[in-house]
Order: sequence, then C-alpha cells, then structure tokens
Amino acid sequence: MTPVLPAAAAIVALAVPVPAPPSTPDGAAALAPAAPSSTAPSAAPQPAVVVPSGPLTVGQRVTVTLRGWPAGPVHLTVCGNGAHRGALDCANELATTVQVPAGTTAAPIMLAAPPVACPCVLRAHALTGAVQATAALPVRGVTAAPAPAPAAVPRLHLDELRVAGRRPLREWFGLPETLTVRVALRNPGPADAVDPPFTLLFGRPGRAHTIVAAPPLGTIGAGQVRTYEIPVPVDVAVLGAHELHGRVDLPERPVAFVVETSRHPWGLLGAVAVLVVAPIVLRPRPPRRRGRHRTGEGTG
Repeated sequence: MTPVLPAAAAIVALAVPVPAPPSTPDGAAALAPAAPSSTAPSAAPQPAVVVPSGPLTVGQRVTVTLRGWPAGPVHLTVCGNGAHRGALDCANELATTVQVPAGTTAAPIMLAAPPVACPCVLRAHALTGAVQATAALPVRGVTAAPAPAPAAVPRLHLDELRVAGRRPLREWFGLPETLTVRVALRNPGPADAVDPPFTLLFGRPGRAHTIVAAPPLGTIGAGQVRTYEIPVPVDVAVLGAHELHGRVDLPERPVAFVVETSRHPWGLLGAVAVLVVAPIVLRPRPPRRRGRHRTGEGTG
C-alpha cells in the first residue's frame, strides 16, 4: 500500500451544520432550560473581574483577577463613561485577550486611556459567548472629553444562521475546503448599528480558540436586514466535531451564535477499503489440476 493512504485515512471530509438554538429577544443564541430538580446543586457563581485598589494611573501595568469564568479567551478593555455605550466607550485597540482556564486566574494588563472621560471601568467579556462583567477602575490621567448625550441604543437580531454551499467530493474525500456560513442580521430600529465589532473563533467544542477573519459588518440601518456569507477555511487536520463561535459586540446586548460542524472521511475510507480488498478478491487463482483415473483390467 502506498504510504499516502494511511495518512489520508485520518483526513476529514463531511461538514454537517447542526441547527442553531433559538434566538433570545436580544438575538443571542438561547439554550433550552434544564428540567427542574429538587437535588440540583446551587447555582454557579457569576463571572467577575477584580481590580487592584486605587488610585491607579493611565499607562500603569496591573494584575487583575478573573473568577468564575468558563474556560476560553476573555477580552479585557479599559472603558470610560461607565461603559454605558459598550465598545464605543472603550480603548478597543489597546485591549488585552487572555486564555482563561475554568475557575480563577490572574491576568496582567496595561491601563490604557479610554476615548471618553471617567467614571472608568474594566470591561471583560468572553469571546465565545455573551458572558461579560465590569469592575470600577479608579484610574487617573484620563483627559478625554465626556461622552455625548445618550442616544438610541442599536439592536440586532439573528434572522438566519446556516452553512451554505457544499462540495461533496471535497467533503467525502478529505480535501481542504472552505465552509461558507450565512448569517443574516436584522436591525429592528430605531438606531443604526454602525460597524459593530465582530469576532469569530473556530475549534473543537469547548476549545474554539482559532481566530477566523471576520468581515466588517458596515452599517445596518434601522429596519434593515443584511446577509453576510463568511468563508471559514478548513484544512485536512480538522477531524470530528468542531464549532464556529461568533459574537457581535453591541452596547448592552451582544449577539452571540454557534455553528456546529463535523467532518468524517467516509468516501476516503471507502476508497481505501476498495484498494485493500480488491487485490484480494481479484487475485488470479492457479488452474485446478485434474486427477488421473486408471481403469483396471480384469484377470481372467
């Protein structure tokens, strides 16, 4: 057998999207509520971020503590205006992303100057979902102007989420491919959503840490629906179940979704089986030898 075949047998081939969970009123993917149980354990503590006591200064490096977060990447950003407008009030370009194990961990960050005046907070949110928390940040040295008067807060709902367009030969024979994920976002109004931050992560369930290039969303006007087709490169090393996590970071109400896929090399494995079995079945057999029969002569 050629050495290429055993290596190819580990390649993945089929991508099958699992329907996304129903969306909540804010557009985030919702999970079905668990059945009540009299023996259920007490609720897990809410994720929290703890900052050192002040006063602190812009440009200072400090260590913060993250407690009760699910395992995965967490985004830490210094914000002014109490982060009432979400990412608009935050120093997004100087944010810090840390990989957090389940439980409690410490993370070093630099205190960046937010784009608007204090009250300042440290804003933390998980890149794989809608979990977020804030902590008051007694930071000095912020010279930015106060935030403008509050305006209408934009809202987005997830109208469509699916994997579009498949190439059967690539799926069945484990070739590198590009999944096209179609996402439709609806703005129920009254405010436009202007190029909200959009992040995508790909990987195994519970370990979606690979960053996927997310397209700019542009402006989604009040009452408008915009559809995006997002290419997700999938190489030959992807095997079994995988997930694509998406998050649109809006003030107060982020939109989060998950697309589940799986890849199995059924066609490739079948071809390998044929190549292994066919030579055995089609092997030429030697001709059967016929025995010699002797006729005896009677004695008289």
